[in-house]
Amino acid sequence: MVINQKHFNCTRRFSWLIILLAGIITLSCTKHSHKNDVKPEEKIMPDIRTGQAILHPLGGLVEKFNVNFEKIGNVPIEEYGMAYLFQVEPTFMEPVLDGPNPVVKFKGEPKQGSITETVNIGFPAGTHAVTFRAYVKIKGGEVLYAENSFKINY
Repeated sequence: MVINQKHFNCTRRFSWLIILLAGIITLSCTKHSHKNDVKPEEKIMPDIRTGQAILHPLGGLVEKFNVNFEKIGNVPIEEYGMAYLFQVEPTFMEPVLDGPNPVVKFKGEPKQGSITETVNIGFPAGTHAVTFRAYVKIKGGEVLYAENSFKINY
């Protein structure tokens, strides 16, 4: 009978040990982060605004376009500039980069703040308005447009 009592106490202790080890293993296998884990960098897209165009004082010619980078972001920029459209009818159409609309690709590196590009674009005969807006083409081909655009009737 003494052997059975010792055997019973050992079995009970062993059972508690198994339960305790199972609990420790279960708690240690949960998802958690370490201080040294590398987190993927969040993509921050550029934020641009269309600036005013500067027209020749005598008319008939666009001299400069202006793009304002509110934020450069952290994605590689392939190109940026101004899409524009001369119109016969004074309707409001948004010019796009990958359409029939002409564009002015800015030559300088993108930077935060205002960037001006000198151009000499004559008004085509029979047109009465020009609409323009800034764009940014990021690596991979995605095109982002400024929230604002301008239309000048002449």
